Amino acid sequence: MKTRDGRPGPETTAGLGRRRFFSVGGGLLAGAGALTMPGTARRPPSGAGTASPGSRGLPPIYPADPRYATMRMGFNRRWVGSPAYIAVVRNAHQAVAAVQRARDAGLRITVRGGGHCYENFSAGNHGGVIIDMSGMQGVYADPGGRVCVEGGATLWNAYETLFKDYNLTLPGGSCYSVGVGGHIAGGGYGLLSRLHGLTVDYLDGVDVVCVDRRGRARLVQARKGDPETGRLLWAHTGGGGGNFGIVTAYYFRGLPSPPGQVRLASTTWPWSRLTADGFATLLRNYGRFMAAHSSPSSPFAGLFALLHLYHHSAGQVSMTTQAAGAAAGLLPVFLDQITRGVPGGSTTTVSLPWLQATQTLNGSGPNQRGKYKSAYLKTPFPEHQIGAIYRALTDARYANPQALLQVDSYGCRVNVPPPDATAVPQRSSIMKLQYQTYWTSPGEDAVNLRWINGFYADVYSASGGVPASNGVTDGCYVNYPDVDLPASWPALYYKGNYPALQEVKARWDPRNVFNHQQSITPAASEHGAPVPRRP
Repeated sequence: MKTRDGRPGPETTAGLGRRRFFSVGGGLLAGAGALTMPGTARRPPSGAGTASPGSRGLPPIYPADPRYATMRMGFNRRWVGSPAYIAVVRNAHQAVAAVQRARDAGLRITVRGGGHCYENFSAGNHGGVIIDMSGMQGVYADPGGRVCVEGGATLWNAYETLFKDYNLTLPGGSCYSVGVGGHIAGGGYGLLSRLHGLTVDYLDGVDVVCVDRRGRARLVQARKGDPETGRLLWAHTGGGGGNFGIVTAYYFRGLPSPPGQVRLASTTWPWSRLTADGFATLLRNYGRFMAAHSSPSSPFAGLFALLHLYHHSAGQVSMTTQAAGAAAGLLPVFLDQITRGVPGGSTTTVSLPWLQATQTLNGSGPNQRGKYKSAYLKTPFPEHQIGAIYRALTDARYANPQALLQVDSYGCRVNVPPPDATAVPQRSSIMKLQYQTYWTSPGEDAVNLRWINGFYADVYSASGGVPASNGVTDGCYVNYPDVDLPASWPALYYKGNYPALQEVKARWDPRNVFNHQQSITPAASEHGAPVPRRP
């Protein structure tokens, strides 16, 4: 999930007063049944993974190239790399060749899909190679009746093509310039996830460029149920991007159809009307509703709400709600329960076709500097957390209208699979939290980082300054990486699944070729200790 453009005044699109801080899902680099395709299935586009091994690749982009200055940057303007070159690949064979060339030259490899990584994992390569996947954007049905989404596609590529060609969708994020490569591998979610689950709940296979113990790059086709590669597939159902290899293609079965129409609501409360008691009432109402209506059978499963708790300097807090299917008729019930007892609220609503609503709710926004933190919440907000949130958002020593805590509804179908069925272990939460702040000048780094770090530490002071897995919170979301987490970050992201992910890492990336500051460390084996992580 990403948010951008923090101007305090609401905007209006198609009659809906709204703010842009409502993107969902995130990405490190967002009835089932047999797949039936109308008409003739689209064949893989030119440059897809079926291209011949002899396909010529694009020339590398070196520092003298006028494109280099732009392509070495990530979406977060804090991160600017200085790689020896950037390789844009157009098919799986070129990806294998690019990895092998870098390995033969002894150069560190960084993988980039959409470039939306919150930390310095997809741009921060100095002297190595950035392998850019943007040349692989195909979305099509394969002969086996599955949907294939290539590793360089963006969420919008996937949404538009799946809808227009097959009347299908992924329950992924609303920030549609995010790349699927990291979004899916990290267990991406979005506004349809309460109704349909996570993206990885439909994953049937992945094609991954791996490097074996001898340093040889090869394409591995990992498939569900396969005794040799099945665990590699499992690791891509929430293990995070940039850990095991380069995903060139994802394969899905049983994807849902999107709703025809959805109802959107935008609710705002001016800070000038919000007392400490009114603010606490809002958070209590929201938390209680999610606790009462997040079971898989809830009639509110088609409702997804995003509560944007902006800093006081923004002038207001707001909530964006999408209601689909049967939940659309229940939207007034939800709004009444959330707004009850909270002064100053006003709401506008509009009905839109689903694809247009997805465009309306896009929150990619402008490239800025940013910092993020996350938490899963299993219960309504404890009172001490409500107090800490209010203190941070009304801190008079800090003034940034682009600073906020975004609270997304969660649960319902997300919580059906057991914690070890996929690599996403958090399957009992009712809300997902993203702490965010944005700014433009490097000179403002310290003040913004100090505020968000203090905010987070105060909210989770009862559990050591982090949302430890307990009866209230359940760790952090790997697609919202945070390098300021303590050494316990593997448990916060992966809980009990981390040892199994280490085993997969040792089997498929034994030389630790694909690594970053928070990448999975290979488990020790009979071959010796794992290769140390490189900076």
